[in-house]
Amino acid sequence: MSASQPRVPSVDPDLLASALFLFREYLEQTAGENPAADEDEDEEAQGFDIDTRAVLDLFAEELGTNVQTTLALYLRVTALYRLLAQSPSLASLAIDEDQPSGTFTENALVAAARLDVAVSHKGGERTADFDPRQFREAIDSDG
Repeated sequence: MSASQPRVPSVDPDLLASALFLFREYLEQTAGENPAADEDEDEEAQGFDIDTRAVLDLFAEELGTNVQTTLALYLRVTALYRLLAQSPSLASLAIDEDQPSGTFTENALVAAARLDVAVSHKGGERTADFDPRQFREAIDSDG
């Protein structure tokens, strides 16, 4: 990463867990409000647009976070969802199957809260992404 690239600040793993829960609820509610996609379409084409402002407002209101923390949570949550959607093997390592409704393991939460997140411009918008190799190493470690 170059020194001029924006950095996403680390967040508390428990706060990130709360943001992930709220984001999952948002996604479920939004999916319920949108008609089902055709089975012939690939998974990405079936997606719907995330209302960034609505999610930021949700995090700030429900978690009582300031602007910087709210943005960091949003970038980390969306980066985590994007990473796990692209890598089912990482998703199986990151999700604790012994817990209800896809709760993340402690190692996955700590990794998602603390690892560097690369911010880049793609198609006119900024996106944040974890390094898959770094993430895998962090969740495979025992602490």
